[in-house]
Amino acid sequence: MIKVLFVCLGNICRSPMAEFVFKQMVAEKGLSEKFYIDSAATEGFNEMCHAGIHHGTRKKLTEMQISFEEHYSRQIRPRDYVYFDYIIAMDDRNIDDILEIVGPDTERKIYRLLDFTDEPRNIRDPWYTGNFDESYDDISKGCRAFLEYLLKENNDGKRD
Repeated sequence: MIKVLFVCLGNICRSPMAEFVFKQMVAEKGLSEKFYIDSAATEGFNEMCHAGIHHGTRKKLTEMQISFEEHYSRQIRPRDYVYFDYIIAMDDRNIDDILEIVGPDTERKIYRLLDFTDEPRNIRDPWYTGNFDESYDDISKGCRAFLEYLLKENNDGKRD
């Protein structure tokens, strides 16, 4: 089983969007049973507030016919580094914050989502920009490229 954790600052906009976009892509390939996919935050405020998915993310996922379930923010923990095979951040600051929480990336598990594309860069946070369309486009592009990478690396998802 391939275990993937998407991470952003608050786990209410970008990382849950990536979680549900990626889950749908995996399901469309008939590989859901081969993956465990989750998301988390680098900060704990939203977890303390029991914050759910941002209304802008909900609206965009609904518009794009991406199914999602209720999700509440949680902060990444050191044990997540041990459990997950891939920890996929949305931007450089997320990576810095992840490393502060989990320690050094000795197993090379931590990447930015767009590092798997031909345009590696940060995904801007729609909490600040208000542009959920741009975030969705970047996340979709990154998820497609990441899935292609995983299928090549893991013999078309046959890893147990």
